[in-house]
Amino acid sequence: MSQTIIKIPIAKLERRKGVDMPVLRRESAARAASKILHEPAYILHSQPYSETSLLLDVFTRHHGRISVLAKGAKRPYTQWRASTFQTFQTLSIGYTGKSQVKTLLDLEWVGGIPMLQGAALMAGYYMNEWMRRALALDDAHPLLFDVYQHSLADLSLSTVAEHAAALRGFELALLRELGYGVPLTVENDAIVPEARYGLAVSAHEWVRIGVAPAPNEMHVVHGQTLLDLQRNQFHAAQTALESKHLLRFLLHHHIGERPLYTRNLLIELHQL
Repeated sequence: MSQTIIKIPIAKLERRKGVDMPVLRRESAARAASKILHEPAYILHSQPYSETSLLLDVFTRHHGRISVLAKGAKRPYTQWRASTFQTFQTLSIGYTGKSQVKTLLDLEWVGGIPMLQGAALMAGYYMNEWMRRALALDDAHPLLFDVYQHSLADLSLSTVAEHAAALRGFELALLRELGYGVPLTVENDAIVPEARYGLAVSAHEWVRIGVAPAPNEMHVVHGQTLLDLQRNQFHAAQTALESKHLLRFLLHHHIGERPLYTRNLLIELHQL
């Protein structure tokens, strides 16, 4: 007589007749789908959350800006080193959760960019502050992530005099990613380097103006500045000054007029 074999799925094994049987807990498909692992990231800001945890504002390459809770990060015997939570460090992050605040699973230092110091450090905080103001949560900006990463590398390896060029390139990319791309051409006309051009934000186009004062609502630059902006070249003195005023004017116009904390701090330091 043949013997009937009854197969019991492993996931359904449980305590039977007083005998301990192994129980295999399978992760639900929904929970597994909410996990993100090995994601390139930078911490923009961190703050205490309760006595033992940290709330992190993180910029990731494929998932944009996210809010992550690092449970137990402040405990004496935590799985993470305190230095890992520093800003401007290239990280690989793992997290889970579908709510606005995710839960940190893993955080590893990847390296590759020297630590920012002095003026470069303040420039980095300036970029972080703009991104925290401008970027919505869970909105991916992979191209901006690459520009941010390259800007950090430029700041860490360049002189103080070259920091402005790195910031202008970042500001230009940020406006472009937000959908407020700066017009860099003149309709039906070639740009004349020595000519003056006025930008009316409402019209979103440059108009060549003469020697007479431009209307108050116009932001004025020389043609050479527009040509340099096209090439991402900001080292000429005139271009450096005009592009600085232009890009900051547009950032404040599109994102908000409230003064930046970083900029106020720099002004106070210069006064000292």
